[in-house]
Amino acid sequence: MFFQELASPFDSATQMHILQDRLSRLVNNIQEGRRSEFPPINVWASEKSIVIVAEVPGIAPEDIDLQVCNQTVTLKTKRELAEPEEGQTYHRRERGYGQFTRSIELPYLVDADKVNASFSNGMLRIEFTRAAVDLPKKITVHAS
Repeated sequence: MFFQELASPFDSATQMHILQDRLSRLVNNIQEGRRSEFPPINVWASEKSIVIVAEVPGIAPEDIDLQVCNQTVTLKTKRELAEPEEGQTYHRRERGYGQFTRSIELPYLVDADKVNASFSNGMLRIEFTRAAVDLPKKITVHAS
């Protein structure tokens, strides 16, 4: 019984630590669920070019602001909230709305004058050419 009384505070601390850990994991899972970035993208890179494809459904091309600075491309856009018609209420509302900004770090410097952006069926395709100053240079080693 004496040992049970001594162990009791440690058991409470252990129980509290377990509870705190579970709560922390729950909060992290909830935050990660919200953390999905908009717009979702795919990025492909080769030695000389990069392609980014972004899903931007419901957004007009003229509402997309695209900028490149050094090795970062920034995409800004907004999506208006679709309000229910008179007499209707939301049953489910999952689509995000408002101002969105997405910055993507590129694997190397690109030539900002050689960027091509096209838009079709809610998909934005951005093609970058690697900057000449960033291309690897072959160095020949000469025997002495």
